[in-house]
Amino acid sequence: MIVTGEGKMTNGLKAKTAMFTIFLTLATILAVSCRECPTEQPDYDIYLSAEDVFCTSIVLNVTLPDSGDVSAFALDRDDSTVATYTCSDDDTLIIDEDLTPDTDYTYRVRFMNDGKTKSESDPVTVHTMDTTSHDFIWEIDKLGNYGSYLEDAWIVDENNIWIVGNIETDSGTYNAARWDGDKWNLLKVLSGYSPNYGIFYFSENDIWVTSGLPIHWNGSEWTLYHLWNMGVLDDDDGGVTAIWASSPSDIYFVGRNGSIVHYDGSTFTKMESGTDVDLTDICGDPNGEEIWVCGFDELKGSVLLKKEQNEEFAIINSITSQTSLGQPGVISHIYQSLWTDTNMNLFLAATGRVYVVSASSSCSVQELIWWDYSGNQYPPLTTTITGTNSNDIFIAGYYSSIRHFNGKNWAYISPEIEGETIWFKIRAFENMVVVVGMTGSYQAVVARGHHQ
Repeated sequence: MIVTGEGKMTNGLKAKTAMFTIFLTLATILAVSCRECPTEQPDYDIYLSAEDVFCTSIVLNVTLPDSGDVSAFALDRDDSTVATYTCSDDDTLIIDEDLTPDTDYTYRVRFMNDGKTKSESDPVTVHTMDTTSHDFIWEIDKLGNYGSYLEDAWIVDENNIWIVGNIETDSGTYNAARWDGDKWNLLKVLSGYSPNYGIFYFSENDIWVTSGLPIHWNGSEWTLYHLWNMGVLDDDDGGVTAIWASSPSDIYFVGRNGSIVHYDGSTFTKMESGTDVDLTDICGDPNGEEIWVCGFDELKGSVLLKKEQNEEFAIINSITSQTSLGQPGVISHIYQSLWTDTNMNLFLAATGRVYVVSASSSCSVQELIWWDYSGNQYPPLTTTITGTNSNDIFIAGYYSSIRHFNGKNWAYISPEIEGETIWFKIRAFENMVVVVGMTGSYQAVVARGHHQ
């Protein structure tokens, strides 16, 4: 039994020794294999979104959090790679241009390292805007006698349009008029003898105009606010000629010699502009969080100001040469008017072109060229710009010029008027546009255009 027992113990020991030897061999192989494997790359999150959409371009936002030493990414549009970029921040904005209006595009971003894709975003499908029509039907009205002109307009609806300026008639002088759907009714703001330059309409009982000084209609009477007598403006300041507001308690007036005045619903306050250039136009977002102002003076040049919420106005751009055409992508031109769309993209009217500045300051300046510089004739000065969207923009100015941008190209849409008209202001609302000015015979003129 002992022999038999010793034989069993010997066989068991041999089996355990063999199993231990196999375990050591496998452990050694695994250890060596792990040492030979390259270090696994971490997972990188990458996000893509459409920041803004136009007819022929799309602004994309690429977010690369915790990218580490990975600094390159590729942008794919549909089945092709648009380009490879080097990121310098967690968020990068890209403008993809030369697209087709009214078209779907699918984008994806891929992390690149040593030419290989390490991670990619979810696909994002974006539909470009469609273009609008260049066809308009115009109705022309001339008001007043020699010496008459119109400076601004406001469209409540097609049967309720207000215009301001100076209208000389045989029966007296007027400085405003209202279209009731059938005819123009001439109006006197205060005495009627002081020309009005700007208008901002809240309701039938809440209207502001400027004669160089703010004037308010409360539904029963006009009230003049003499900013100098009130101690708001100094002797070196000029009168205010343009108005913009986000609400009845957040109104801005801008004008000559760089003057800016704010009204909070009860108090007028002077704001510093940092310039003595005549400020000609102002526009901002509906909440008043971002406001743009531009100005032009034949001797002092042009200026562009911006104010963000709870901050002062700051000069963004200033030039002294009134004839400089500037370099592509650089704001350096004559400009007197600006407009912002619903996404707060800035459209700045200049001579021969319109600058487009994205709502994000990281985006470069784009140019919508409306004038062919190949000829010897200098483009007419643009005095005013407006729109309903980025595919429905209007500019007007000297030499009877009215042009429309449909999201892809410009077209000359001016109505037939005898002589050379100067347009001072253009306003758009839904499918209607109103432009006011002065004919070559010094008569006030208003054109109402209906979009077809």
